[in-house]
Amino acid sequence: MPINDDLLEILACPMDKKDIEYKKDEDFLECKKCDIRYYAERMENKDTCPKCGGKTDHIKGEVLVCTECNRWYPIIEDIPHMLPDDLREDLAVK
Repeated sequence: MPINDDLLEILACPMDKKDIEYKKDEDFLECKKCDIRYYAERMENKDTCPKCGGKTDHIKGEVLVCTECNRWYPIIEDIPHMLPDDLREDLAVK
């Protein structure tokens, strides 16, 4: 379900407070063991979870992307997960 335009207008990137844009049908990698989604276009290895080394599934999903810093925030079950970098497990592993 797409993000409501009124909600999108008031949401901002938690890191730099800049505007965000909504993207639909983006490619994600999901590790069911770790319960983490990774934005596929930002991942080098698209078959292995960087946290546990397990297999990832390729799925489609929605994402919010900051127009300034290019950080991304997944939308899972219609809820934007907009946490700062230090609280995100999907960014903790490089």
